[in-house]
Amino acid sequence: MSRFLNIVMNPKRILKRTLPRSLFARALLILMTPLILVQVVLGYIFIESHTDTILRQLSTTIAGDVALVLDWVERDPNSIKAIQKASKKYMSLNVNFVPQDTLHEYGAHKDSWVYRFMVEALDKAVNKPYYLKINKDNIYISVEAKNKGVLEVSLPRKFLLSRTTLRVLIWTAASALLLFLVASMFMRNQIRPLRRLAEAADRFGKGDDLGELKIEGAQELRMLSRIFNIMRARIQRHLHERTQMLASVSHDLRTPITRMQLQLAMMPESEDQKMLQEDVKQMQLMVEGFLAYAKGTANEVRQSVPIASYIQELIDNLPEKSIPIEFTPEDNPTIQIKMQLFNRLLTNLLLNSNRYSSHAWLSLKTTARHCEIVVEDNGPGIPEENREQVFQPFYRQDTARNLDEGGTGLGLSIVRDAVRSHGGKIRLDQSVHGGLKVILTFPRF
Repeated sequence: MSRFLNIVMNPKRILKRTLPRSLFARALLILMTPLILVQVVLGYIFIESHTDTILRQLSTTIAGDVALVLDWVERDPNSIKAIQKASKKYMSLNVNFVPQDTLHEYGAHKDSWVYRFMVEALDKAVNKPYYLKINKDNIYISVEAKNKGVLEVSLPRKFLLSRTTLRVLIWTAASALLLFLVASMFMRNQIRPLRRLAEAADRFGKGDDLGELKIEGAQELRMLSRIFNIMRARIQRHLHERTQMLASVSHDLRTPITRMQLQLAMMPESEDQKMLQEDVKQMQLMVEGFLAYAKGTANEVRQSVPIASYIQELIDNLPEKSIPIEFTPEDNPTIQIKMQLFNRLLTNLLLNSNRYSSHAWLSLKTTARHCEIVVEDNGPGIPEENREQVFQPFYRQDTARNLDEGGTGLGLSIVRDAVRSHGGKIRLDQSVHGGLKVILTFPRF
């Protein structure tokens, strides 16, 4: 109840919830609002002023014709046929005279907007008892003549209505609709480069390179596209230089490491020699792990794969698998992934479970927009206060563990970079089985 009152009492929040979210929809709203206001103002002014004037003039004309026919009948009631013929020919009035009759009803049949103009006109022109009735097709006017008779006049109702009013409103609405459609087409063309820029930035942030963005649109959008291309080139140059540097470091380090391994192999066995071999082996693991971490940002083309079948195949071919892994997919949707990068991230997670637990569980859930993969085990898990730190490169939770059993502290860093490269999210939690629960969320499209 309090939440509802807060929303009602805050008009800014109501306006924010009511307004459309997309730029194109808001631009159309900006275009439509003045057009609707113009239509409302024009309709009000036209109906209140112009239509009133036209109706008053037409009512005066009709009342004048009735008064003319009445005067003619009162002067010469025996010429009713000639009067009927002339009235029909020149004034489009259907005239009938009933001698020795009086009116049974007086005034207007009802009180409405159209009757008001006719009553005013008849009061001024006829100045005799009359009865007025208007239906959807005709106007009926009955007037008492001074020679004891009733003059009955009928004419089509369209003579009281101006066609100009309806035509103006129709043409105004049609022209406003046409202008709105033209403006919306131009607005869509102006927004399209901005939408392409947003898509290119999103794809580039996920590691996909779509080439240089086409520079088009308004001056500000052209400048924005040009700056994006410059930024893209700088980032690619930085990544290329880093990859080249890592390749050089790898080449320079592998040679002395190999030489040290050969020299240690030729040395007589001793405690010092074994310790040095372990140190050299760890150096080699660190170099290879760092290179694997750097490869996570490399460009790779996305491919559409049935994800459940792909994960099952990956589990079957998992190296060093010694624990049972239960995989329970809800569905087998086809999503776009970078296969090598996805293989690396899921392999790291499963090998981590294989190293620290005796059983692993893997599940797959899908929604209309997302695909969620959950990896759980019954190992020691990770304390809540350390769950963010374990994603940092070269961070190891247990610094006293055996280096052969541990790694170089890059496993989860590689996993998070791979997940982000797919546009997804990763979250760590406590598993119901007592160990670690890793939740991976990927967009389906």
